[in-house]
Amino acid sequence: MTSGWGCSLTAVEKGLQLPAKAAMHCQYILQLSLLTLLSLPGTLAKTWSVWYRDRDRTTVICASKGSSVVFDCEYSYPDFRIVSQKIWFTPRGDTKLDGSQQGDGVFKTSGPIKPRYSGRTEFYDQGNNCTLKLNNVTEDDSGRFFFRFESNKRNEAPQGFTGSGGVDLKMSVLSIKLNENGTVKERDNVTFVCTSTCNRSQMEFLWFKDGRPLPGVSGVHSGQYPLGPLSPNDTGCYSCGLGQGKSTPILLDVRYAPRDVSVKVSPSPEVVKGSRLTLTCSNNANPAAETYTWFQRTGPLTSLRLGMGKEHTFKEIDSDDSGLYFCMAQNALGSQNSTEQEVKVKESARLMLVLAALGALFLVTAVIVVPYIYIKRLKWNTAEKKLPTKPVPQLQKATLSRPEDIYENMRRSAKLITDPDDMNYTELNIRPAPSPRRQRNDKAEDDNAVIYSQLQSH
Repeated sequence: MTSGWGCSLTAVEKGLQLPAKAAMHCQYILQLSLLTLLSLPGTLAKTWSVWYRDRDRTTVICASKGSSVVFDCEYSYPDFRIVSQKIWFTPRGDTKLDGSQQGDGVFKTSGPIKPRYSGRTEFYDQGNNCTLKLNNVTEDDSGRFFFRFESNKRNEAPQGFTGSGGVDLKMSVLSIKLNENGTVKERDNVTFVCTSTCNRSQMEFLWFKDGRPLPGVSGVHSGQYPLGPLSPNDTGCYSCGLGQGKSTPILLDVRYAPRDVSVKVSPSPEVVKGSRLTLTCSNNANPAAETYTWFQRTGPLTSLRLGMGKEHTFKEIDSDDSGLYFCMAQNALGSQNSTEQEVKVKESARLMLVLAALGALFLVTAVIVVPYIYIKRLKWNTAEKKLPTKPVPQLQKATLSRPEDIYENMRRSAKLITDPDDMNYTELNIRPAPSPRRQRNDKAEDDNAVIYSQLQSH
């Protein structure tokens, strides 16, 4: 062993180029020799030693927020000593390599520890195993951790030993960015890039949208997530994750022209004449529509432009305002017309009530009056048929306005008058028949005079 060590030192000192197998052999002998030096306080059987995962250098562990990490550890000590205390701690002050490093307790088999580590550690105390598991890692846990053990010997003060190098815990700080600059529009293609301060190879990234995992994209090693062609549904907050940690989310804002444009009528598409009516144009757009234009359909291919604004109001709507209306919403990316909305203007309810009342009154009057007139005329005809008839002297084509009046006078004079004192004189007023000719009027007067004289003779 001595010659091997000397060969190794000589080769190293002289800078000789040794074969690979010989170099590994010398390195092994060198490590063994160092352990032998460490064992001088005790015996050559076992030494004071602590090994972490990477024995030849400081072990580096990269962790994400909220995850759990394991600090692999083994230790040894002389057989004649008894271990009384096992400690994991974070150092205070400068790091010491002589085994005397101490600090704030993360875990102790006995004694106080730092409050923020309480309930977060698991210690695997089996044989010479000194492995520690730290749960729910936070950014404050970043730093170096050491294992130390203390042993007792009869009639001697306790001795302690801290493994040099330790475990360096680094928090993985994730960041996400978009490889596109400027406005992202519908049908564009983009790529998200996730990076970590740990720079570990073969890291499996997770991807999230609005805090929910994206299906089918977990375990992406490249740290890139392509997305596209974009639609408005892709708008949201995206983040990447590593273990339990997540990056700060970034917003993907997909811009698009107005769509789903429609017209809302308030209070109703059927409105009473003289009422107030409001048309409202609604749509989906990103950015929001900047201008709104209103139209009234006047023909199959023609329309009348009414005005601008999100709303169009009729203060007192008229019957002529009945028809089809539509609006056009527009932003920087385009425009779209709404579907047509029909508006019907009805007459006033009060006027309709008055007209209905008049119609009902007319109907009732007709129902009552028409039968009454019919019955009355029927009675008149029956009474006339029952009256006695007497021949009336033939008149020479007298044109009389009302023959009934003449017959009535004759009926009153049918009684024979023997006494001159009982004679009653009756004056007949016979209206001439409407005729433009004067001759016929004169003839009618003569005929009336003849009838008057005949009545007196009776």
